[in-house]
Amino acid sequence: MFEIPDVMRMAQAMARHSAARHVVIAENIAQADTPGYRARDLPDFAASYHADGVLAATRPTHLDADKAQLALRAGIDGTTPSLSPNGNSVSIEHEMMRAAQNVQSHELALAVYGSARTVLRAALGR
Repeated sequence: MFEIPDVMRMAQAMARHSAARHVVIAENIAQADTPGYRARDLPDFAASYHADGVLAATRPTHLDADKAQLALRAGIDGTTPSLSPNGNSVSIEHEMMRAAQNVQSHELALAVYGSARTVLRAALGR
């Protein structure tokens, strides 16, 4: 009866994904001058949201942890431009573009969540 609607659950997951991706982007920028560092990125939201995690329920609340957390592990980004002479693959321009896209994704998630909350409040008569 008091379950969170799917659209709100998806918006929450999208906001969590955007926050995690922003951390990875910030780490890439911080390591821009580190020799041999490879830029990392998260899988896109659709892939991580529908990921089938391999979780075993050891207690009733165990599966309440979002199974998409397994898909939020950063891997080496294959879309980065060529390596610099010191073997680093971070491009500040590329990371800034990714950060701008990520901000848009986060704002979309918050807008969807806010709209769903407004509809829910209207349905409850508040």
